[in-house]
Amino acid sequence: MRRFTSILLACVMATGVSCNNGGYAKAKESVEAIASSMTVEQKLAQMIMPSMRTWNDKELTSLNSEITGALKKYDFGGVILFSQNTKDAAQTTKLINSIQKAHLSGGFKSKMFVAVDQEGGRVTRLKTGTKMPGNMAVAATGDAANAYKAANVIGEELAVQGFNLDFAPVVDVNSNPANPVIGVRSFSEDPGVVTQFGLQYVNGLHGQNVMTCLKHFPGHGDTDVDSHTGLPKVNKTYEELEKTELVPYASLASASDFIMTAHIQYPQIEKEMCVSKSSGQKIYLPATLSKKFLTEILRGKLGYKGLIITDSMEMDAISTNFDKIDASARAINAGADIILMPVSLTSSKSLKDVDAYIEALAAKVKSGEISEARLNDSVMRILQAKDKYGFLDTSVEASPQKAASVVGSKQHKAVEWELATAGVKEEKNDGVCPVGKDKKVVIFYPKKDELSAIKSGVQKAGVKSVTYVSIEGGLPATADSDIRKADVVICISSCATGEDLKNTASINALIEKTKTSGKKSVVLSTNLPYDLANYNNADALVACYGPGINVTAAIYKLFS
Repeated sequence: MRRFTSILLACVMATGVSCNNGGYAKAKESVEAIASSMTVEQKLAQMIMPSMRTWNDKELTSLNSEITGALKKYDFGGVILFSQNTKDAAQTTKLINSIQKAHLSGGFKSKMFVAVDQEGGRVTRLKTGTKMPGNMAVAATGDAANAYKAANVIGEELAVQGFNLDFAPVVDVNSNPANPVIGVRSFSEDPGVVTQFGLQYVNGLHGQNVMTCLKHFPGHGDTDVDSHTGLPKVNKTYEELEKTELVPYASLASASDFIMTAHIQYPQIEKEMCVSKSSGQKIYLPATLSKKFLTEILRGKLGYKGLIITDSMEMDAISTNFDKIDASARAINAGADIILMPVSLTSSKSLKDVDAYIEALAAKVKSGEISEARLNDSVMRILQAKDKYGFLDTSVEASPQKAASVVGSKQHKAVEWELATAGVKEEKNDGVCPVGKDKKVVIFYPKKDELSAIKSGVQKAGVKSVTYVSIEGGLPATADSDIRKADVVICISSCATGEDLKNTASINALIEKTKTSGKKSVVLSTNLPYDLANYNNADALVACYGPGINVTAAIYKLFS
C-alpha cells in the first residue's frame, strides 16, 4: 500500500497539471504506473461501490469508527449514498468530507466516486434542496434547453455538497405504458425526444463538473416487471432494439462518463441460460451478466469507451437468482467495470462479508476464472476517469456553510417553479379552464400525501372557496352533495403503475355524476399521463407528470 501511495504521489508531482471543468489531463504513464502497482485485492476494491444506508438498522448520517476503518482498509472505487444518509445540506457535506478523509487516511491518493440517484421528480435522494419536476415533465415543456436548466441546478447542488457522480439521466424509452418502474422517470416514449433531452441533461451536469450515468442499458422502458422485485424479460430482436431502446445510447454513449446496466433478460439476443438458485428453473442471462451485451454490443457495436457500472446487485432480479460471488464474476467477465452494491457497510457482520467477498473474487482471479487482464482494463478506465475529473487533487474539501446557502436557494427554487409550470400540459379543454377564482370548487383526491401540494397550488392561485374530499377508500357517501354544491369538480388521478391504470372506475363515476348535475369536470393526472385516455367524458384533461411541485404548479395553472 505504501508503495502504491508513493508512486501515485510521485506521478502527481511530476505532471503538475491542474483541473478545470474542461477536463483534467495528465501523462498516461502515471495512471499506468498506479495501476501496475496495485495488488489483485486493490484492483477488485476499485471495482466495488458499496452502500452505507444504515448502521445496525439506524440511519447513517455520520461515520463511526468501524466504517472509517473499512474506508481506510479498502481502496473502494466509490460509495453510493441514499436518503437515509442525508438530513440537510451541511450534514451531508460533512459526511462526504469525512468519507473522503477516512479513505485518504488509508494512504490512498485518489478520491472516491461519491454517487447518488438524484434524477429529479420521483427519484430524489436528498431530503433538502431542489428536486426539479422530473424527466417527463421537463420533456412536456417542449424545450430541450429546460433539461439543461434542471440538470445544471441538480449538478450545482450535488457538487457543492461533495457528490461527484449522479446516476442520471434515465434514457429509457418508455414504450410500455404498463411499465412498473420507469414511467415518468423517462423523458418520452419517443427515442428521438429521449436522445435530445438526455443530451442536454448530460451537458447540464457536466456544466457543474458532475459525472453522468445513462441508464438502464440496453433499455428498461418496455418491461412489465420491476427488476427490484423480479427478473424482467423483453422478447425483442436486436434489430427491434436498434429502432427504439438503443437509439439514445448510440447517440449519447460518447457524451456520458458512465452507463448503468439493466437486470433484464433478452432471449432473442442473449441465448445463454443458467439455473436460478431460488427456483431451480432455467433462466436467460440478464444484460448485466452478458458479455454479448456489455462487450460485443455496448463496447463493440456502439463504440462506448467510458465506464460500465451494474445496477444494484441487491435487487431481486440478481440476488434471488444468482450466488453473489458468481454474479459478480459473471458481470466482471461480461465487461462491467464497477459492481454496484454487491456488499454494504451497515454492521460489523457486513464488514466481515466484505473481507470474504474480496477474498472469494481474488481466488477466482488467481485460478484464472476471472482474468487479471479484465481487471486491468477496468482499473485503467476507473483511474483515467478519476484523473480527468481531478480526483488526484486530494486537498479540496466541500464547504458545509456554502452548501447550506446554495442547496434549495431562491434562485434554484425559481427555476424549479418555472419548469414545473411550463411542464403542465392541457390535453383537452372544453371551455372550463382557467377555472374562475370566484367559482365554488370541490377537489376529489386519491392520496393523502398529495393534499399538501394541492392546497399549496390553491393558495398560490388565491382561490378561497374549495372543498377537499378524499377518495382513497372509495367514493364517500357525500360525493353527490359535494358535487351539487360546486360549480367545478376537479378529480385527481394518480396512476404510478400499469396496474393503477386499470383502476379508473372511481374517477369515471365522479365524471358521470358531475355531468348529471350539470357541472363541469376537470381530471388532473399527477403521475403516468396514460390514464387520461380513460376519461374522455371529462370537460378538461390536464397532466403534470409527477407529485409535489408538479401538482402545485398544475393546480395553480388550472386557475390562471
